[in-house]
Amino acid sequence: MLWLNFLHIYQPPTLEKELLVRITQEAYLNIVEVLKNNPQHKITLNITACLTEYLNQVGFTKLIDDIKVLAANGQIELTGSAAFHPLLPLLPEIEIIRQIKVNDEINKKYFGEAYHPQGFYLPEMAYSEAVAKIVKAAGFKWIILDEIALDGEINDQHINYEQKYKLKKIGLNVIFRNRRLSKTFVPESIEGLLNKSDIPQVVVTATDGEIYGHKYIDQQQIFNRVLQNKKLVTATISEFLAGEHQEKKVSVLPSTWESTPTELAQGIYYSLWQHPKNRTHRKLWKLANFALKLNYKSLTDPNHFASRLHLEKGLASCTFWWASGKDFKLFSDPAWNPTEVEKGALELLCSVRSLVATSFRNKIKAEKMFLEIHKVIWIKHWIDIKNK
Repeated sequence: MLWLNFLHIYQPPTLEKELLVRITQEAYLNIVEVLKNNPQHKITLNITACLTEYLNQVGFTKLIDDIKVLAANGQIELTGSAAFHPLLPLLPEIEIIRQIKVNDEINKKYFGEAYHPQGFYLPEMAYSEAVAKIVKAAGFKWIILDEIALDGEINDQHINYEQKYKLKKIGLNVIFRNRRLSKTFVPESIEGLLNKSDIPQVVVTATDGEIYGHKYIDQQQIFNRVLQNKKLVTATISEFLAGEHQEKKVSVLPSTWESTPTELAQGIYYSLWQHPKNRTHRKLWKLANFALKLNYKSLTDPNHFASRLHLEKGLASCTFWWASGKDFKLFSDPAWNPTEVEKGALELLCSVRSLVATSFRNKIKAEKMFLEIHKVIWIKHWIDIKNK
């Protein structure tokens, strides 16, 4: 059985240092160690540039060097992405291009020639045709999406994982993950498949790398054990796409890796980050778009760089995800945390505050938007607790 294992590792730049250290020790170091112990096996890895920079800042230089060596040896394929993990379909084209460029510059700085991405990871697998065209124009050859993007359905039968897919009119190859398997502790599920009589030929999974030791404690070392199974082979996604496989051209739907069939049928494509009925989302995007436009109008501002850093932190997907309130039963808590929402909103506000030359009126306008967000999230939070 061929296993195409895509891992995505990212942490927001606003994350507390102590938590980053814990996650790194439990998950990222574990992934690297297992790969070093099994040099015949490969993964495809997206490490978002803001995480690469943060790991360097807190002293995990050996981890970065180990990833660099594994990538240089072909055991890890590194992909491109957006530097601060924003929802790309919800941003203007100029910001999408900038996020891609910054991501490449930072990762090239740390991984050198080992960083030569052919594939691109859309944060949260948030797809739109407009974004796909930008990714194609940037020189990337493939993207990975959730299976729901193909036809709005989630099942194990509608995708032929042994063939290649290509986006019509765009020219990007696209590979689809198996959502059901990706929502488990994948090594355990892979081991289960290998014990069946009807072993599939190709399996594609894509998960957060944090599952490998942080969100799921692999006490039995299943990940290491399954890689030693002689029935299993692995490859990078680019290696698979370079093989002789039948190719099919397809159109795909705007979606994310958390979209549901009902949401897509209703035209709600990015519900956890921009739901039309979510009051907090609406107010967050009002501030985010205001800060974005003001930042681009202020390119000559003496303090533009500081404003830019705050903006990038505030645009990270976590700002909006923690406001979704959606309950996830696997590996995580309900996606509601007013402190994290406020943290991201404050970064957006500080982006405006930092600008020296912007008007008094603009700063007051941003302050009022922030106060509206503060009021909405904390009233909701305390009322919800009271009603439980």
